[in-house]
Formats: sequence, structure tokens, C-alpha cells
Amino acid sequence: MTGELLASLKLQDKDLSILFVDDRGITALNREYFGKDRPTNVISFSYSDGMPGEAMGDIIISVERTAVEAGEAGIPFYERLFALIVHGLVHIMGYDHLRGESEARKMRYRERRFMDLVRSQPAYRALVDI
Repeated sequence: MTGELLASLKLQDKDLSILFVDDRGITALNREYFGKDRPTNVISFSYSDGMPGEAMGDIIISVERTAVEAGEAGIPFYERLFALIVHGLVHIMGYDHLRGESEARKMRYRERRFMDLVRSQPAYRALVDI
């Protein structure tokens, strides 16, 4: 599904790395790269100047945080997981909700558009229905 998403963005010649970790793993990364000694749901790193066929970025997701957040929201685990993948991808594309409300609105708009595309995929619907 990420292939379809990247193709829709005309980024089909780029690779995207997604790593799934636990809260302990993401806390270590959050501490090392951002100075925050706590778990978070997703961390992303952009390599926007990469060449075709190279990674455009890395997305690291805590599956423990994902499960907790899905439970709190009353949504399926995979729905929250794909929302976090999309959130990380939008960050990699250069959007950052921490830059102010205008940027946050743009980021939410992109996330909604991309999630609509993800939700339209039969493989996504099959996962969420599990």
C-alpha cells in the first residue's frame, strides 16, 4: 500500500523505510535524536536530497503506542498504524505541525487525503476487517 501512496505522489522511484519497535526502542531513539526521554508514537527522518532508487526517509513506529492509541480511540490497530505511517510520510515530505497552526492545517489536509487513498485499497480494507 505504501507503493500506491508513493506512486500517487510521483515518488515511485524512491524507497521508504519503515521500522517497527517497542516503547523501549522508540524511547531510546527519541532520547538520542530529540533529547526527550519518553516514548512517542512515530519518529521520521527525511533524506529529501536522495537520488532515484534511494531512501527518501525512515519512519519508526512504536507498535506498543499504536495499540494503546487505537484502544483509546476505539479504532482497529491497523487503522491507527496506517495513520502513523501517513503522518511520518507527511513529515518526510517537509510538513511539520510544530511550525504553527497554518502548517498544522496543511499537514492535516495532506494526511486526510493520503488516508483516503490508503482506505481505498482492498488490502487495507482486508486488514482493518480482521
